[in-house]
Amino acid sequence: MTCFLRRLWNSISFRLTLNYGLMAILTTLILIVFIYAQFIGALRTEYTRQITSTAQRLEVAYEEGGRNALVSAIELTLSDRIDADREIYLLLDEHGRKIAGNLDESLPLDSTHTEVYEADIVHDAVPTRGHLKVLTLGGGETLVVGHDSSEIGDITSLIGRATATAILLAVLLVLLGTYIFRRELARRVSHIRQTTQQIGAGQLSKRISASTGEDEFTLLNRDVNAMLDRIELLMKSARHISDTIAHNLRTPLTRIVGALRTARRPGVSMAEVLDANQHAIESIERLNVLLEKLLQIAELEAGIQRRSFRPCELDVIVADVLEMYGTLAEEKGVSLLRAKLDNVTLHGDANLLASALANLIDNAVKFAASRVVVDVTRQNRTALVTITDDGAGLPPAEYEHLGKHFYRSDPSSEGHGLGLTSVKSIVGLHVGTLGFSDARPGLRVTVSLPLDPKSKP
Repeated sequence: MTCFLRRLWNSISFRLTLNYGLMAILTTLILIVFIYAQFIGALRTEYTRQITSTAQRLEVAYEEGGRNALVSAIELTLSDRIDADREIYLLLDEHGRKIAGNLDESLPLDSTHTEVYEADIVHDAVPTRGHLKVLTLGGGETLVVGHDSSEIGDITSLIGRATATAILLAVLLVLLGTYIFRRELARRVSHIRQTTQQIGAGQLSKRISASTGEDEFTLLNRDVNAMLDRIELLMKSARHISDTIAHNLRTPLTRIVGALRTARRPGVSMAEVLDANQHAIESIERLNVLLEKLLQIAELEAGIQRRSFRPCELDVIVADVLEMYGTLAEEKGVSLLRAKLDNVTLHGDANLLASALANLIDNAVKFAASRVVVDVTRQNRTALVTITDDGAGLPPAEYEHLGKHFYRSDPSSEGHGLGLTSVKSIVGLHVGTLGFSDARPGLRVTVSLPLDPKSKP
């Protein structure tokens, strides 16, 4: 039993629900006390008003008709059967003897009170509480006018019993609701915990089952599943990249080891040693270039360089890159054309954007037959840079592979297959997209980038 209660108390859902339930009970109790105080206050005010009004009426009767008129008025009031069991009257002569009324004359009266006050009385031989007003008349008589206030005690007892019963039922309902809520929450959470434990144990394909509803847990399950899908994809990509890096490092390292072993063979001439040393240096330099590119891509994908973002004019960047590649295009017999350059302002890194565009234009010039067309346009809040060549193009099936680490459409070509990967990382850093389509003939590359939020529409 103790362990069960400890488990319940350790549950945050149980504590939260219990606290909110008790807070609701406390709030209700405060509201009941407030209503009770207002009701009792209003009842006492009504007693005071009635007593004061009746006392004034009887005092007027005494002044107009004397003691006999006052006695007649008291007897008439007590005999009209209108609230007679609650009304209190007592008339004493100047010697303190009872003349009329329904109150015990032995009651000690407090004549110092000029207003209505509450006291213990004996009304019709029954001890009770009453609201009284004591008046001293002109002939020395004492007039007491009051109202039996025992109903206030009855109401207080009734409200107290009802409140105690309601609180008891509310506590039971809160405990029951807390237990049900805790059990339902534990059921939903336990499934998430079980799945995460399985994933932590290496079963990366496990997912949290999500219902068709739209409650908070269903939405959370979907978000967690989407995150797990992304993590699994990234891990597969990381494994693929690490395998590819190992493969790409093996060749230059093998060359370096081979060259150094050649230099260590007996009878090797100085020229052969220098030649082996040169081969080793070249292999190390190529390896260094590869590692620098991988490091740059890693920084881009991590978003580190986003801190250097500033407003920059995309059309100016494109114009500068086109001017830089104009001579190279002429040497290759390719026309580098500007179809359209709209004024476009982005929030980004101008150097990175220039590097990405230079890579794309360099590829287009390299594979174009006779011309490359570049244009910059804007659609709503998006800038589009389109680079189109008239070369042989690529099969549409290869488009989805372009931009992957170490992917080369022609395995025999030079390079490491990281150029488009770098471009894709730069575009992704700027929250853009990189797309490929068939230009018939040639390949069309489209870079989509969001405009600077502060730029004019």
